[in-house]
Amino acid sequence: MNSKMYKVCLLILLLLIMAACGKGEIVETIEVFVVETSEENEEGIYETTGYKKVNAITTTEERKNHIKTDIKAIEDYYDTEGNYIKTEVFHSNFKSSTVIDIDSEMNKKEELKTPSTILIPEDSSTDYLFNNMTDEEKEQVKEHVLSFTKKL
Repeated sequence: MNSKMYKVCLLILLLLIMAACGKGEIVETIEVFVVETSEENEEGIYETTGYKKVNAITTTEERKNHIKTDIKAIEDYYDTEGNYIKTEVFHSNFKSSTVIDIDSEMNKKEELKTPSTILIPEDSSTDYLFNNMTDEEKEQVKEHVLSFTKKL
């Protein structure tokens, strides 16, 4: 391939990438909830193993030719009796492009030994959703989660 042909191909690729980065929608969701955990037994039936308390930030960016999803969370795990088991802090993101047909994924996780979620009442064991958070509470959760995930 000669130099001129190489430059034309490079220019076309650059234009395609720029087109993929057009205007789109970015949505950030800050959540505080409790959900049941389960595991599959030998018979293939899922049994409740306990519950987890979660503080999470999910950011989704959707544009014409790509989607990015970023999740940062703190999850405190409890058994069915309400006994604390462990805490997992994680940061995951996924990117998918239709222009250059590439998917990428990144996962970082750390296990802690003390409960670390906030704004969840002690007696909340299942199906709790804090859906009427004020802007101050959302910012508090965001700062809290980011303080843990930036250390990963």
